[in-house]
Amino acid sequence: MESKTFSAAQRGAALMLAFRPTLTLIVGSDRLAASRAFSALEADSNVLVLAKGGTNYVCDELRWRADNGELEILDLDELAGPSDSLSRDADVAAIESVLDAPGADSVSLVFITDTLISSDASTRRSRRSATQIYQACRKRSIPINITDMPSLCDFTVCAVHRFSNPQTGAATPLQIAATTNGKGCRLAGRIKREMVAKLAPEIGVAVENIGRLRSLAKASYDEAEEAENELNEEITVLSPNEPVEQRTVTRREGETERARRRMKWVAQISEYWSISQLAVLRDSDMTSLLAEESLPPDSAPSTISRDHRSSLHGLALSHPTKQGRVLLVGSGPGHPSLLTLAAHTALTREADLVLSDKLVPAGVLALIPKHIEVRVARKFPGNADGAQQELMDMALSAAQEGRTVVRLKQGDPALYGRVGEELLFLHAHGIHALVIPGISSALAAPLLAHIPVTQRGAADSLVICTG
Repeated sequence: MESKTFSAAQRGAALMLAFRPTLTLIVGSDRLAASRAFSALEADSNVLVLAKGGTNYVCDELRWRADNGELEILDLDELAGPSDSLSRDADVAAIESVLDAPGADSVSLVFITDTLISSDASTRRSRRSATQIYQACRKRSIPINITDMPSLCDFTVCAVHRFSNPQTGAATPLQIAATTNGKGCRLAGRIKREMVAKLAPEIGVAVENIGRLRSLAKASYDEAEEAENELNEEITVLSPNEPVEQRTVTRREGETERARRRMKWVAQISEYWSISQLAVLRDSDMTSLLAEESLPPDSAPSTISRDHRSSLHGLALSHPTKQGRVLLVGSGPGHPSLLTLAAHTALTREADLVLSDKLVPAGVLALIPKHIEVRVARKFPGNADGAQQELMDMALSAAQEGRTVVRLKQGDPALYGRVGEELLFLHAHGIHALVIPGISSALAAPLLAHIPVTQRGAADSLVICTG
Protein backbone atom coordinates (compact mmCIF):
# COMPACT_ATOMS: atom_id res chain seq x y z
CA MET A 1 0.00 0.00 0.00
CA GLU A 2 1.27 3.49 -0.88
CA SER A 3 2.78 5.33 2.07
CA LYS A 4 0.96 8.53 3.01
CA THR A 5 1.94 11.46 5.19
CA PHE A 6 -0.57 13.65 7.02
CA SER A 7 -0.30 16.99 8.80
CA ALA A 8 1.47 16.75 12.14
CA ALA A 9 -0.57 17.88 15.13
CA GLN A 10 1.00 21.03 16.57
CA ARG A 11 0.16 21.15 20.26
CA GLY A 12 -0.92 24.24 22.17
CA ALA A 13 -4.39 24.76 20.73
CA ALA A 14 -7.77 24.03 22.34
CA LEU A 15 -11.19 22.57 21.70
CA MET A 16 -14.09 24.52 23.15
CA LEU A 17 -12.35 23.78 26.47
CA ALA A 18 -8.71 22.98 27.06
CA PHE A 19 -8.11 19.51 28.55
CA ARG A 20 -4.44 19.40 29.59
CA PRO A 21 -3.29 16.73 30.15
CA THR A 22 -6.13 14.24 29.85
CA LEU A 23 -7.57 11.45 27.72
CA THR A 24 -10.10 11.76 24.90
CA LEU A 25 -11.99 8.62 23.90
CA ILE A 26 -13.18 8.33 20.28
CA VAL A 27 -15.47 5.54 19.07
CA GLY A 28 -15.28 5.24 15.29
CA SER A 29 -12.88 4.53 12.45
CA ASP A 30 -13.73 6.99 9.66
CA ARG A 31 -12.36 10.38 8.58
CA LEU A 32 -14.62 12.14 11.08
CA ALA A 33 -13.00 10.14 13.87
CA ALA A 34 -9.61 11.20 12.49
CA SER A 35 -10.72 14.85 12.51
CA ARG A 36 -11.83 14.61 16.14
CA ALA A 37 -8.52 12.94 17.03
CA PHE A 38 -6.52 15.70 15.34
CA SER A 39 -8.42 18.42 17.24
CA ALA A 40 -7.84 16.61 20.54
CA LEU A 41 -4.13 16.17 19.82
CA GLU A 42 -3.73 19.87 19.09
CA ALA A 43 -5.43 20.58 22.43
CA ASP A 44 -2.68 18.61 24.20
CA SER A 45 -4.96 15.65 24.95
CA ASN A 46 -4.01 11.99 24.74
CA VAL A 47 -6.26 10.04 22.37
CA LEU A 48 -7.66 6.51 22.54
CA VAL A 49 -9.66 5.21 19.56
CA LEU A 50 -12.04 2.25 19.81
CA ALA A 51 -12.75 0.82 16.35
CA LYS A 52 -14.39 -2.41 15.22
CA GLY A 53 -11.64 -4.57 13.76
CA GLY A 54 -8.89 -2.45 15.27
CA THR A 55 -6.03 -0.94 13.26
CA ASN A 56 -6.76 -2.93 10.11
CA TYR A 57 -10.18 -1.32 9.63
CA VAL A 58 -9.56 2.36 10.42
CA CYS A 59 -8.97 5.13 7.89
CA ASP A 60 -5.47 5.88 6.63
CA GLU A 61 -4.97 8.93 8.85
CA LEU A 62 -5.83 7.14 12.09
CA ARG A 63 -3.54 4.24 11.14
CA TRP A 64 -0.73 6.68 10.31
CA ARG A 65 -1.07 8.51 13.62
CA ALA A 66 -1.10 5.20 15.51
CA ASP A 67 2.03 4.02 13.67
CA ASN A 68 3.72 7.30 14.63
CA GLY A 69 2.79 6.95 18.29
CA GLU A 70 0.40 9.90 18.37
CA LEU A 71 -2.61 7.88 19.53
CA GLU A 72 -3.67 4.36 20.48
CA ILE A 73 -6.21 2.18 18.68
CA LEU A 74 -8.01 -0.74 20.35
CA ASP A 75 -10.27 -3.33 18.71
CA LEU A 76 -13.78 -2.72 20.01
CA ASP A 77 -14.78 -6.29 19.17
CA GLU A 78 -12.05 -7.75 21.38
CA LEU A 79 -13.13 -5.55 24.29
CA ALA A 80 -16.82 -6.31 23.88
CA GLY A 81 -18.57 -8.09 26.71
CA PRO A 82 -21.67 -10.27 26.59
CA SER A 83 -24.61 -8.84 24.67
CA ASP A 84 -28.13 -8.71 26.06
CA SER A 85 -30.62 -7.68 23.40
CA LEU A 86 -33.09 -6.69 26.09
CA SER A 87 -30.76 -4.37 28.01
CA ARG A 88 -27.46 -3.32 26.45
CA ASP A 89 -25.28 -4.38 23.56
CA ALA A 90 -21.71 -5.62 23.72
CA ASP A 91 -20.19 -2.29 22.63
CA VAL A 92 -21.68 -0.48 25.61
CA ALA A 93 -20.11 -2.98 27.99
CA ALA A 94 -16.75 -2.58 26.22
CA ILE A 95 -16.86 1.21 26.45
CA GLU A 96 -17.82 1.04 30.13
CA SER A 97 -14.81 -1.21 30.77
CA VAL A 98 -12.55 1.47 29.29
CA LEU A 99 -14.21 4.23 31.29
CA ASP A 100 -13.79 2.23 34.51
CA ALA A 101 -10.36 0.72 33.82
CA PRO A 102 -8.21 0.92 36.99
CA GLY A 103 -4.88 2.66 36.79
CA ALA A 104 -5.62 4.15 33.38
CA ASP A 105 -5.77 7.82 32.48
CA SER A 106 -9.15 9.24 33.36
CA VAL A 107 -11.33 9.81 30.30
CA SER A 108 -12.46 13.44 30.20
CA LEU A 109 -14.19 13.63 26.83
CA VAL A 110 -15.97 11.15 24.55
CA PHE A 111 -16.75 11.38 20.81
CA ILE A 112 -18.98 8.84 19.05
CA THR A 113 -18.58 9.20 15.27
CA ASP A 114 -19.99 5.94 13.90
CA THR A 115 -23.51 7.40 14.05
CA LEU A 116 -22.92 9.64 11.01
CA ILE A 117 -26.06 9.72 8.85
CA SER A 118 -24.15 9.51 5.57
CA SER A 119 -22.31 6.34 6.65
CA ASP A 120 -23.22 2.80 5.61
CA ALA A 121 -26.53 1.91 7.27
CA SER A 122 -25.29 -1.60 8.01
CA THR A 123 -22.38 -0.30 10.10
CA ARG A 124 -24.08 2.77 11.57
CA ARG A 125 -24.62 2.58 15.32
CA SER A 126 -28.24 2.37 16.37
CA ARG A 127 -29.90 5.05 18.42
CA ARG A 128 -30.56 2.51 21.14
CA SER A 129 -26.85 1.75 21.45
CA ALA A 130 -25.93 5.45 21.29
CA THR A 131 -28.44 6.24 24.03
CA GLN A 132 -26.93 3.60 26.30
CA ILE A 133 -23.42 4.98 25.73
CA TYR A 134 -24.71 8.48 26.45
CA GLN A 135 -26.28 7.31 29.72
CA ALA A 136 -23.07 5.54 30.72
CA CYS A 137 -21.06 8.74 30.23
CA ARG A 138 -23.64 10.89 32.01
CA LYS A 139 -23.55 8.51 34.97
CA ARG A 140 -19.79 9.12 35.22
CA SER A 141 -20.06 12.89 34.55
CA ILE A 142 -18.08 12.64 31.31
CA PRO A 143 -19.11 15.06 28.51
CA ILE A 144 -20.03 13.26 25.28
CA ASN A 145 -20.75 14.24 21.69
CA ILE A 146 -22.63 11.80 19.44
CA THR A 147 -22.59 12.73 15.76
CA ASP A 148 -25.96 13.57 14.15
CA MET A 149 -27.84 13.02 17.41
CA PRO A 150 -28.05 16.51 18.96
CA SER A 151 -30.28 15.37 21.84
CA LEU A 152 -27.49 13.01 22.94
CA CYS A 153 -24.77 15.67 23.00
CA ASP A 154 -23.41 17.55 26.02
CA PHE A 155 -21.45 19.99 23.83
CA THR A 156 -21.21 21.20 20.25
CA VAL A 157 -18.18 20.86 18.00
CA CYS A 158 -17.34 24.12 16.22
CA ALA A 159 -15.93 24.61 12.75
CA VAL A 160 -12.41 25.66 13.76
CA HIS A 161 -9.49 27.25 11.95
CA ARG A 162 -6.04 27.65 13.44
CA PHE A 163 -3.86 30.31 11.84
CA SER A 164 -0.28 29.54 10.87
CA ASN A 165 2.77 31.68 10.28
CA PRO A 166 2.79 32.56 6.54
CA GLN A 167 6.61 32.47 6.50
CA THR A 168 7.36 29.28 8.43
CA GLY A 169 4.08 27.39 8.32
CA ALA A 170 4.22 26.85 12.08
CA ALA A 171 0.93 26.95 13.98
CA THR A 172 0.16 30.08 16.00
CA PRO A 173 -1.95 30.42 19.17
CA LEU A 174 -4.85 32.02 17.28
CA GLN A 175 -7.96 29.93 16.62
CA ILE A 176 -11.36 31.09 15.46
CA ALA A 177 -14.52 29.00 15.58
CA ALA A 178 -18.04 29.15 14.18
CA THR A 179 -21.01 27.11 15.29
CA THR A 180 -24.62 27.00 14.23
CA ASN A 181 -25.49 25.01 17.37
CA GLY A 182 -26.65 22.05 15.38
CA LYS A 183 -28.62 24.02 12.79
CA GLY A 184 -26.28 23.54 9.86
CA CYS A 185 -22.77 22.07 10.02
CA ARG A 186 -22.05 22.78 6.36
CA LEU A 187 -23.06 26.40 6.83
CA ALA A 188 -20.78 26.69 9.86
CA GLY A 189 -17.88 25.51 7.71
CA ARG A 190 -18.70 28.10 5.07
CA ILE A 191 -18.94 30.88 7.66
CA LYS A 192 -15.58 29.85 9.05
CA ARG A 193 -13.96 29.98 5.59
CA GLU A 194 -15.39 33.43 4.92
CA MET A 195 -14.12 34.74 8.26
CA VAL A 196 -10.65 33.39 7.53
CA ALA A 197 -10.65 34.94 4.05
CA LYS A 198 -11.43 38.39 5.46
CA LEU A 199 -8.68 38.35 8.08
CA ALA A 200 -5.05 39.19 7.39
CA PRO A 201 -2.90 36.07 6.83
CA GLU A 202 -0.36 37.37 9.35
CA ILE A 203 -2.92 37.83 12.14
CA GLY A 204 -1.70 34.72 13.95
CA VAL A 205 1.83 36.11 14.07
CA ALA A 206 0.40 39.36 15.48
CA VAL A 207 -1.23 37.40 18.30
CA GLU A 208 2.03 35.58 18.96
CA ASN A 209 3.93 38.87 19.16
CA ILE A 210 1.41 40.41 21.55
CA GLY A 211 1.83 37.37 23.79
CA ARG A 212 5.59 37.88 23.86
CA LEU A 213 5.12 41.60 24.48
CA ARG A 214 2.80 40.88 27.42
CA SER A 215 5.35 38.49 28.89
CA LEU A 216 8.07 41.13 28.63
CA ALA A 217 5.81 43.75 30.19
CA LYS A 218 4.93 41.51 33.13
CA ALA A 219 8.47 40.32 33.76
CA SER A 220 9.68 41.01 37.32
CA TYR A 221 6.51 42.89 38.26
CA ASP A 222 4.12 41.13 40.61
CA GLU A 223 1.58 43.92 40.12
CA ALA A 224 1.38 43.44 36.35
CA GLU A 225 -1.34 40.79 36.54
CA GLU A 226 -3.53 43.08 38.61
CA ALA A 227 -2.94 45.93 36.16
CA GLU A 228 -3.90 43.67 33.25
CA ASN A 229 -7.12 42.62 34.99
CA GLU A 230 -8.09 46.27 35.33
CA LEU A 231 -7.99 46.56 31.53
CA ASN A 232 -9.96 43.37 30.88
CA GLU A 233 -13.47 44.41 29.88
CA GLU A 234 -14.78 40.98 30.89
CA ILE A 235 -13.62 41.63 34.47
CA THR A 236 -13.85 45.40 34.85
CA VAL A 237 -16.38 47.76 33.30
CA LEU A 238 -14.44 50.68 31.85
CA SER A 239 -16.08 54.10 31.81
CA PRO A 240 -15.00 56.50 29.05
CA ASN A 241 -16.19 59.43 31.18
CA GLU A 242 -14.13 58.60 34.24
CA PRO A 243 -11.31 61.14 34.79
CA VAL A 244 -7.82 59.71 34.35
CA GLU A 245 -4.92 61.12 36.31
CA GLN A 246 -2.12 62.17 34.01
CA ARG A 247 1.42 61.01 34.57
CA THR A 248 3.70 63.55 36.13
CA VAL A 249 7.30 64.32 35.26
CA THR A 250 8.10 65.88 38.62
CA ARG A 251 8.69 62.60 40.44
CA ARG A 252 9.99 59.11 39.83
CA GLU A 253 7.56 56.26 39.14
CA GLY A 254 7.16 53.54 41.75
CA GLU A 255 7.25 49.84 40.88
CA THR A 256 3.46 49.54 40.98
CA GLU A 257 2.92 52.59 38.77
CA ARG A 258 5.52 51.35 36.29
CA ALA A 259 3.90 47.90 36.10
CA ARG A 260 0.48 49.40 35.49
CA ARG A 261 1.84 51.77 32.84
CA ARG A 262 3.52 48.97 30.91
CA MET A 263 0.40 46.79 30.88
CA LYS A 264 -1.78 49.74 29.88
CA TRP A 265 0.55 50.42 26.98
CA VAL A 266 0.38 46.78 25.83
CA ALA A 267 -3.43 46.97 25.99
CA GLN A 268 -3.42 50.09 23.83
CA ILE A 269 -1.09 48.49 21.28
CA SER A 270 -3.40 45.48 21.08
CA GLU A 271 -6.44 47.71 20.60
CA TYR A 272 -5.19 50.29 18.11
CA TRP A 273 -2.14 49.14 16.18
CA SER A 274 -2.78 47.60 12.78
CA ILE A 275 -2.40 43.84 12.40
CA SER A 276 0.39 44.32 9.87
CA GLN A 277 2.36 46.44 12.36
CA LEU A 278 1.91 43.91 15.14
CA ALA A 279 2.99 41.06 12.87
CA VAL A 280 6.40 42.57 12.08
CA LEU A 281 7.39 43.41 15.67
CA ARG A 282 10.88 42.16 16.48
CA ASP A 283 12.38 41.49 19.88
CA SER A 284 14.32 44.75 19.67
CA ASP A 285 11.11 46.61 18.82
CA MET A 286 9.35 45.12 21.85
CA THR A 287 12.18 46.08 24.16
CA SER A 288 12.12 49.60 22.77
CA LEU A 289 8.35 49.88 23.13
CA LEU A 290 8.53 48.95 26.79
CA ALA A 291 11.57 51.11 27.53
CA GLU A 292 11.27 53.89 30.08
CA GLU A 293 9.72 56.55 27.88
CA SER A 294 9.08 58.88 30.83
CA LEU A 295 11.29 61.94 30.94
CA PRO A 296 13.57 62.57 33.92
CA PRO A 297 12.13 64.88 36.62
CA ASP A 298 12.22 68.58 35.79
CA SER A 299 13.68 67.92 32.33
CA ALA A 300 10.52 67.73 30.24
CA PRO A 301 9.77 70.87 28.25
CA SER A 302 6.24 72.16 28.60
CA THR A 303 3.98 71.27 25.69
CA ILE A 304 2.48 74.78 25.75
CA SER A 305 4.59 77.81 26.53
CA ARG A 306 3.63 79.58 29.75
CA ASP A 307 4.83 82.90 28.38
CA HIS A 308 1.64 84.99 28.28
CA ARG A 309 3.08 87.00 25.40
CA SER A 310 2.65 83.93 23.18
CA SER A 311 -0.58 84.08 21.24
CA LEU A 312 -1.86 83.57 17.76
CA HIS A 313 0.83 86.00 16.65
CA GLY A 314 3.26 83.22 17.46
CA LEU A 315 1.90 81.36 14.44
CA ALA A 316 3.45 83.80 11.94
CA LEU A 317 5.02 81.71 9.20
CA SER A 318 8.66 82.03 8.30
CA HIS A 319 10.38 80.94 5.13
CA PRO A 320 10.81 77.17 4.84
CA THR A 321 14.17 75.97 6.08
CA LYS A 322 16.35 73.42 4.39
CA GLN A 323 16.41 71.23 7.50
CA GLY A 324 13.20 69.41 6.77
CA ARG A 325 9.52 69.96 7.37
CA VAL A 326 6.54 68.60 9.25
CA LEU A 327 3.13 68.06 7.64
CA LEU A 328 0.26 68.08 10.12
CA VAL A 329 -2.25 65.92 8.24
CA GLY A 330 -5.90 65.16 8.98
CA SER A 331 -6.88 61.61 7.96
CA GLY A 332 -10.62 62.29 7.86
CA PRO A 333 -13.42 60.27 9.47
CA GLY A 334 -11.80 56.91 8.87
CA HIS A 335 -12.34 55.49 5.40
CA PRO A 336 -9.35 55.80 3.03
CA SER A 337 -11.63 57.08 0.25
CA LEU A 338 -12.46 60.14 2.37
CA LEU A 339 -8.86 61.34 2.54
CA THR A 340 -8.14 64.60 0.80
CA LEU A 341 -5.90 64.42 -2.26
CA ALA A 342 -3.27 66.42 -0.37
CA ALA A 343 -3.34 63.97 2.54
CA HIS A 344 -3.04 61.00 0.18
CA THR A 345 -0.08 62.59 -1.57
CA ALA A 346 1.63 63.35 1.74
CA LEU A 347 1.29 59.76 2.91
CA THR A 348 2.23 58.02 -0.33
CA ARG A 349 4.80 60.36 -1.91
CA GLU A 350 6.12 62.96 0.48
CA ALA A 351 6.71 61.24 3.82
CA ASP A 352 10.01 59.94 5.10
CA LEU A 353 8.53 59.27 8.54
CA VAL A 354 4.87 58.97 9.62
CA LEU A 355 3.99 59.68 13.26
CA SER A 356 0.42 58.49 13.66
CA ASP A 357 -2.21 58.89 16.35
CA LYS A 358 -3.39 55.53 17.67
CA LEU A 359 -6.96 56.06 16.42
CA VAL A 360 -6.02 56.30 12.73
CA PRO A 361 -7.64 53.22 11.08
CA ALA A 362 -5.59 50.40 9.62
CA GLY A 363 -7.07 51.08 6.17
CA VAL A 364 -5.45 54.51 6.09
CA LEU A 365 -2.13 53.24 7.42
CA ALA A 366 -2.17 50.50 4.76
CA LEU A 367 -1.81 53.19 2.06
CA ILE A 368 1.66 54.10 3.35
CA PRO A 369 4.41 52.43 1.27
CA LYS A 370 6.27 49.68 3.09
CA HIS A 371 9.62 51.47 2.95
CA ILE A 372 8.34 54.44 4.99
CA GLU A 373 8.82 54.21 8.74
CA VAL A 374 5.59 54.41 10.76
CA ARG A 375 5.38 55.04 14.48
CA VAL A 376 2.15 55.05 16.49
CA ALA A 377 1.52 57.29 19.49
CA ARG A 378 2.14 55.54 22.81
CA LYS A 379 -1.01 56.94 24.35
CA PHE A 380 -2.81 55.12 27.10
CA PRO A 381 -4.95 56.37 30.00
CA GLY A 382 -2.83 58.73 32.05
CA ASN A 383 -0.05 59.11 29.46
CA ALA A 384 -1.63 61.44 26.89
CA ASP A 385 0.69 64.35 27.68
CA GLY A 386 3.80 62.17 27.76
CA ALA A 387 2.98 60.53 24.43
CA GLN A 388 2.22 63.92 22.87
CA GLN A 389 5.59 65.29 23.93
CA GLU A 390 7.33 62.15 22.67
CA LEU A 391 5.80 62.54 19.20
CA MET A 392 6.71 66.21 19.02
CA ASP A 393 10.30 65.42 20.00
CA MET A 394 10.50 62.71 17.32
CA ALA A 395 9.07 65.08 14.69
CA LEU A 396 11.57 67.78 15.66
CA SER A 397 14.53 65.40 15.58
CA ALA A 398 13.59 63.95 12.19
CA ALA A 399 12.94 67.39 10.67
CA GLN A 400 16.31 68.63 11.89
CA GLU A 401 17.85 65.68 10.04
CA GLY A 402 16.29 67.00 6.82
CA ARG A 403 13.44 64.51 6.65
CA THR A 404 9.80 65.13 5.78
CA VAL A 405 7.63 64.11 8.70
CA VAL A 406 3.89 63.45 8.39
CA ARG A 407 2.16 63.93 11.72
CA LEU A 408 -1.00 61.94 10.98
CA LYS A 409 -4.11 62.77 12.98
CA GLN A 410 -7.64 61.46 12.95
CA GLY A 411 -10.39 63.71 11.57
CA ASP A 412 -9.32 67.34 11.28
CA PRO A 413 -6.10 68.22 13.16
CA ALA A 414 -7.51 71.54 14.38
CA LEU A 415 -10.57 70.00 16.08
CA TYR A 416 -9.40 68.58 19.41
CA GLY A 417 -6.24 67.50 17.61
CA ARG A 418 -3.73 69.60 19.62
CA VAL A 419 -2.43 71.03 16.36
CA GLY A 420 -1.95 74.46 17.98
CA GLU A 421 0.47 73.04 20.54
CA GLU A 422 2.49 71.31 17.85
CA LEU A 423 2.63 74.39 15.64
CA LEU A 424 3.91 76.54 18.51
CA PHE A 425 6.44 73.87 19.50
CA LEU A 426 7.78 73.44 15.96
CA HIS A 427 7.81 77.18 15.25
CA ALA A 428 9.77 77.79 18.45
CA HIS A 429 12.44 75.42 17.15
CA GLY A 430 12.56 76.92 13.67
CA ILE A 431 10.83 74.04 11.87
CA HIS A 432 8.50 74.73 8.97
CA ALA A 433 5.06 73.16 9.44
CA LEU A 434 2.26 72.78 6.93
CA VAL A 435 -1.29 71.92 7.98
CA ILE A 436 -3.41 69.75 5.68
CA PRO A 437 -7.04 69.84 6.88
CA GLY A 438 -9.13 66.71 7.13
CA ILE A 439 -12.85 66.00 7.20
CA SER A 440 -14.00 65.87 10.81
CA SER A 441 -16.28 63.03 11.87
CA ALA A 442 -18.24 65.64 13.82
CA LEU A 443 -19.53 66.81 10.44
CA ALA A 444 -19.13 63.69 8.30
CA ALA A 445 -20.92 61.20 10.56
CA PRO A 446 -24.23 63.10 10.72
CA LEU A 447 -24.05 63.74 6.97
CA LEU A 448 -23.49 60.05 6.16
CA ALA A 449 -26.58 59.34 8.28
CA HIS A 450 -28.54 61.94 6.24
CA ILE A 451 -28.66 64.36 9.18
CA PRO A 452 -27.63 67.91 8.23
CA VAL A 453 -25.96 69.70 11.15
CA THR A 454 -27.58 72.95 10.02
CA GLN A 455 -30.88 73.34 8.25
CA ARG A 456 -32.98 76.35 7.46
CA GLY A 457 -35.88 76.64 9.84
CA ALA A 458 -34.55 73.89 12.13
CA ALA A 459 -30.92 74.43 13.14
CA ASP A 460 -29.05 77.66 12.48
CA SER A 461 -25.99 76.98 14.66
CA LEU A 462 -23.58 74.21 15.58
CA VAL A 463 -21.79 73.65 18.89
CA ILE A 464 -18.94 71.14 19.28
CA CYS A 465 -17.67 70.49 22.80
CA THR A 466 -15.98 67.80 24.84
CA GLY A 467 -17.90 65.55 27.21
